[in-house]
Amino acid sequence: MTLRFIPMLLLGASLVFIHSCSTSVSRPAPDIPTDIDQPARTEGADIEGKSYDPQLTPSDRSLTEVMELAGSVSEHTPDMALEIIRSLESIPSGQLTEMIDRQSYDPEFTEWLELSLQVRQAMVNGDVDTAARNWANYHFGHSINRTGFAELASGYAAFFPAPTQVAVLLPAEGGLASASLAIRDGILSAYLEQPGTTVIRFYSSGKNSESAISAYIQARAEGATQIIGPLRISSTRALATLEEVDIPVLLLNEGPADMAKPESPRYVSSLSLSQSKEAEMIAVSTLSLGQKRAIVLAPDNSWGTRIERAFTRAFEEGGGQIAAAARFLPDLNDHSYMLTEILKINESKKRKDDLQSRLGINLSFEPVRRDDFDFVFMAASPAEGRELRPLLKFHNAGDVPVYAMSRVYSGKVEPGSDQDLNELIFPTTRWQLQVAGQTMPKLESLRGGAYGNLYALGRDAWYLLPWLPLMQKDPDLEFSGNIGSLRLQANGTLLRDPAWAQFTGGQPVPYQWPAVH
Repeated sequence: MTLRFIPMLLLGASLVFIHSCSTSVSRPAPDIPTDIDQPARTEGADIEGKSYDPQLTPSDRSLTEVMELAGSVSEHTPDMALEIIRSLESIPSGQLTEMIDRQSYDPEFTEWLELSLQVRQAMVNGDVDTAARNWANYHFGHSINRTGFAELASGYAAFFPAPTQVAVLLPAEGGLASASLAIRDGILSAYLEQPGTTVIRFYSSGKNSESAISAYIQARAEGATQIIGPLRISSTRALATLEEVDIPVLLLNEGPADMAKPESPRYVSSLSLSQSKEAEMIAVSTLSLGQKRAIVLAPDNSWGTRIERAFTRAFEEGGGQIAAAARFLPDLNDHSYMLTEILKINESKKRKDDLQSRLGINLSFEPVRRDDFDFVFMAASPAEGRELRPLLKFHNAGDVPVYAMSRVYSGKVEPGSDQDLNELIFPTTRWQLQVAGQTMPKLESLRGGAYGNLYALGRDAWYLLPWLPLMQKDPDLEFSGNIGSLRLQANGTLLRDPAWAQFTGGQPVPYQWPAVH
């Protein structure tokens, strides 16, 4: 289905959602069923008179047995190839890469290791055709050709079907209602791109954790096999700590630090656009370049406090040093005095005045800023960034790198207004970079692009669902999503490596961090 048909469908779904959210815990919206053909599981086969069972879990077969199985393959046999790939499933991607690079095994088996890794990555990231072409080009003569690669990926994907019934818990009223609409439309757009037999229902998670728990209980009682949401952080943490969570839950905000209990099945994962994690990523990235001294500028509010703390903690733990930090009033239009103070330009002027007084003559003078910092970290809105960035240049700090939070980009391409942000580097989402300057879906929930990151979050939430079990087994496996590259950590948190951008000509363009030697 092409994108131009989605708005009409989303509008209908929106009306259903609004109607269903008329009470504190909504009635479920009508089902939206579609069809999907799930490939059947393969049956057992004989190899040199010895039977094997493709239903065995990866841990049921040793690496030696897998090598023997691979060595018996002389021509393309789909069932055998699938069993080899499944038996290698218990080896994380990072370990597979190391085994391939070390060349510890004979070339024939090493190719099977490469095949397992490439099929896994291509299947999860939806780029099977390209991967199949590359495989065939570089592995000419292998029993798995280009067509066989695609068939293998399809057969393997059948072991990771989409959930049969998904319940989406989102607040339908209150301060997060607008954000919920953008997330909902992202989920629906992804759902409609790959229609299947999955039934999707929306429930209001209300304004507090109690109503979110009630929505979860209702969804579970009505047959949900997968939960997406809730969104409010108090609700995500309350749901994650429930003792009776017995169906998979993908939270849309951060959960508690001890979310995963090693002694119990992992049912709860979390996907979020965590601002604190963004600040930590900036700290780690700058440290990797050897930039160890920072000036921090943050608004004097609760968000600014949280971001400054997250950045400072990560930066100092990595060996960095905060040369200076300043808080600015968000409502103040002129931050010149704050910058002259933190850059010690006032001290430079005072030294000049003292010297003139002692000498009794007028001196020609150009104020000099401090030089004991490598970069500026800025937590700012678009309006604040447009004020601060030119002032830094005016006060002779234009040659110093400036890194900002994703909030500095409005989500709307505004070259005229954002010229003042040129050269500023910030994390963003892949989806926002892709649509910058292009045609954006005409959805009211996007607010012209301001909520594009939330729309992208919803899309990833849907596409991740089948692969979470595999990502649990393989912590190195990366899902290339709309909001960035995602890896599932031991505590159930999906660690996000965001896309990076830099303002050039008043527009965000992809930014690549310099290679570290």
